[in-house]
Amino acid sequence: MIETLKKQVKWRKDRKAFFVRDCKRSIDLKLALEHKPFLKKLSCGVNENELNEVEKAIFLEFKKVGFLTSLEIRNIPFRDFYLAMKILDEELGAKRVRDSEFLKEKFKEFPEFFIGIYLDNELIGVICGFPRDGYLLISEIAVDCRFQRRKFGEMLMGKFEEIGFEKYDKINVGALDSSIEFYKSLDYKPFLLIQFEKEVYGREDFSDFEILRFCQRSVEIGIKDCSLRELNRLRKIYSKASLQYIFTKGK
Repeated sequence: MIETLKKQVKWRKDRKAFFVRDCKRSIDLKLALEHKPFLKKLSCGVNENELNEVEKAIFLEFKKVGFLTSLEIRNIPFRDFYLAMKILDEELGAKRVRDSEFLKEKFKEFPEFFIGIYLDNELIGVICGFPRDGYLLISEIAVDCRFQRRKFGEMLMGKFEEIGFEKYDKINVGALDSSIEFYKSLDYKPFLLIQFEKEVYGREDFSDFEILRFCQRSVEIGIKDCSLRELNRLRKIYSKASLQYIFTKGK
């Protein structure tokens, strides 16, 4: 069982200690500065059985005063589908790739690839995808802004991979500009997808690159420099096209 701090429990650093407070009940605990790594660890979720003796003592004290709650990653039931779509709308907005009605049809067909992270039984993050020819696609991923920077996105990715690799040998995901470093940190390997209208660009326009696949409306290119700076540089060169890094990971 994974447990973490309740939503209303916050912590702050003073000159000589950390003060952990349940803002709803006005209960405080004082913790030595040396325990900062464990506070960060706890905010991301921990298993009591995997803690050392010092960590477990702090954990049990927090549990005694009611600072902790459950953190669970599981498949999203249909009753939570539109709650998941609301998170995608609020966190991604116009950057959403696929709308809710399209994903609803995919959910009906592939519910095992719609996964949520629940804090005290409240849905706070979602990842969803569906199969394509020869691979599994991650369509969208988002975590409620109130709970970001706690590695919940990595946890969602890990669960998606665990389920996905049972049936598929490869997972692909198209990266938002803001997500490039996230996928790199998870050992996903990138290539560049360039999409354009028919006859706007020809194969010869990409002769300086390693062409992985070319067709009339797109080209996939092998890359060495995967960064937002390089992507923006290439966008200026191919201004009539849409450019995006695609990240892929195999079993």
